[in-house]
Amino acid sequence: MQSIEVDQPFHRVGWTYEEKYDGWRMIAYKDGRHVQLISRAGKDHSHRFADLAAAIRTLPPGTLILDGEVAIFDDKLVSRFEWFRQRPEDAGVHPAHLHGLRLPVP
Repeated sequence: MQSIEVDQPFHRVGWTYEEKYDGWRMIAYKDGRHVQLISRAGKDHSHRFADLAAAIRTLPPGTLILDGEVAIFDDKLVSRFEWFRQRPEDAGVHPAHLHGLRLPVP
């Protein structure tokens, strides 16, 4: 789940890169209506990001796994990791601030 840093973006056949967002790396597991958001440390954060879990629940595949970064953005689209700390543990994230989980490109 952990990426490696490079000096600059590059384009090579068979390779891809992604921008670094200042967020939480998560894997989302969906099995029917059941969705879990699991951190790299193995902790279930589905309750903390209930709105995101609900959005994933509506995706058409009955079973899927998403690997990506959950980030909160300010009005200038800068990711703000410190905003995770300002929120109560049981608070949901407002959908307008979700960038969501991005599918990795194989």
